[in-house]
Amino acid sequence: MIPKHIKLLFCIPFVIIICYTVYLLTKYSSIPDIIPIHGYGGKNDGFGSKLFLFAPILLNLIILGFIWMIIRKPEKIKLTFEVKEEDQAKTAGQYQLVLIILAIFVTLIMSPLSFSDVVYK
Repeated sequence: MIPKHIKLLFCIPFVIIICYTVYLLTKYSSIPDIIPIHGYGGKNDGFGSKLFLFAPILLNLIILGFIWMIIRKPEKIKLTFEVKEEDQAKTAGQYQLVLIILAIFVTLIMSPLSFSDVVYK
């Protein structure tokens, strides 16, 4: 059973994704049809359709799906140390919390920073 606070904390990345997607949709018409791909530091690796702006959102959702699968079954994690029987629930809760922090971090990196050179101009 997943604690309620873990489920609530895992909603944070989805709220970030929803907010960013709404922002992207409001700016979508003002974005040029052809955008730079991997355009960090003023260097463009190529150009593509503005539909590529939704790729990081989809990739982020896939990553969040994998993280959720691990959170659902923390006992499947192969630990590199021995855990006492009475500490297994506490250890699983700590791993779940670390995974949620990872999910929030990944969402913050993948959403706005992935295409800041195009959307935020």
